[in-house]
Amino acid sequence: MLSGEVLTMAFMPFIYALIALLLVFVVARVAKTYFRMPPNFDVVMDIVLALIVVGVVLWLINTYIPMAGAIRGLLNIVVFLAACVGVLQALGLWNPTIQWFHHFRSHRL
Repeated sequence: MLSGEVLTMAFMPFIYALIALLLVFVVARVAKTYFRMPPNFDVVMDIVLALIVVGVVLWLINTYIPMAGAIRGLLNIVVFLAACVGVLQALGLWNPTIQWFHHFRSHRL
């Protein structure tokens, strides 16, 4: 059985990550509540906060969950692509991108 000190050392990075995410949440809540910002800035702030959360969670998974290198690489690619799609959707650029892609593919030489 592991001693309390070893368990504490094992869970400290998770606690630090949780504290960092809570701090980001509090700062974002205060900024949104007490400071007047342009409406478009809220979208940018939400995107930045979401990318911070995704980055911290991906770092925790890559650091503390043992997995094969190929699976880790595939996971990183999937999360990166999902984050790109989310950013495009939040900025309203996803549908124009898809339309451009369909238009591009419909032309044949």
